[in-house]
Amino acid sequence: MNKEASPIFKNMLAIGVGLIGGSVCLSARKRGLVRHVLGFSRRLETTHEALRLGLVDECITGPGDFNLRNVDAVVLSIPVQQYRKVLMDFLPVLPASCLIFDAGSTKTDVQAVVDELDLQFPGLRSRFVGVHPIAGGEKQGPSAASPDLFVDRNCIVCASDAVSEGTVAKVESFWNAMGARLSRMNPADHDDMFGAVSHLPHFLAFAYVAALLDTPNGERFMLEGGAGFRDFTRIAASSPEMWADIFQNNATAMLRSLSAFESTIADLRHAIEQGNRSEIEKTLTRASVFRKNWTQA
Repeated sequence: MNKEASPIFKNMLAIGVGLIGGSVCLSARKRGLVRHVLGFSRRLETTHEALRLGLVDECITGPGDFNLRNVDAVVLSIPVQQYRKVLMDFLPVLPASCLIFDAGSTKTDVQAVVDELDLQFPGLRSRFVGVHPIAGGEKQGPSAASPDLFVDRNCIVCASDAVSEGTVAKVESFWNAMGARLSRMNPADHDDMFGAVSHLPHFLAFAYVAALLDTPNGERFMLEGGAGFRDFTRIAASSPEMWADIFQNNATAMLRSLSAFESTIADLRHAIEQGNRSEIEKTLTRASVFRKNWTQA
């Protein structure tokens, strides 16, 4: 850890130490943003791997295994459908003042869980900040973690009206110090946007590979796939558990995007069936021009 930096948090608990959670730990430790990092995973071998790799300073096996009175920040980097149980387990032993933020890919459902649990743990809404770093990859686990994963990556902050500006600013300063480019958004707009530009593309990649596997000789065909096949299907190697959760958690927004996509596919299919080359080229040109000028490329 960089001893010369001024830490933003003294004792941070990372619940989930895979690619994203592990990278948060590694990045924060490298930059001196925390003094001490505790790591927890539901699989003990994962936590021990994070400790061996230097992602965390100490690992715990559960809320009862370590005195958590001094934790001032918690980062959740686990499937969103596990949030309720994990928070129910840990909130009774965490300080009532500790700040909690996540790194999940959906936000409306997360805020609903926080709102619900606020009835049992008053004040939770005022100290929970939803965060979505637009970073990741198909590799998983602590060994995939990188201290520079968030450098020059977009990072969306979704905080409820109950959270003070000072609390939001503290979370933003943490992510900014790890190199992320920050913007704010409300949960519903976030889920609409990423249903279209993240969740749907993953859905299509998974569906395409699954469809080929169901095709006679599909596996043999894929052995001959070139760069286009490689690039299009790369994200289909991502975590099935995580993406099944995301598809369920953001079903409304993603299905809306899927309907629009199906309409475009139907129009292209019709143009091909009718031999309407001008209509085919019109659609392809619109897509090609935009993609060539996409500033994130």
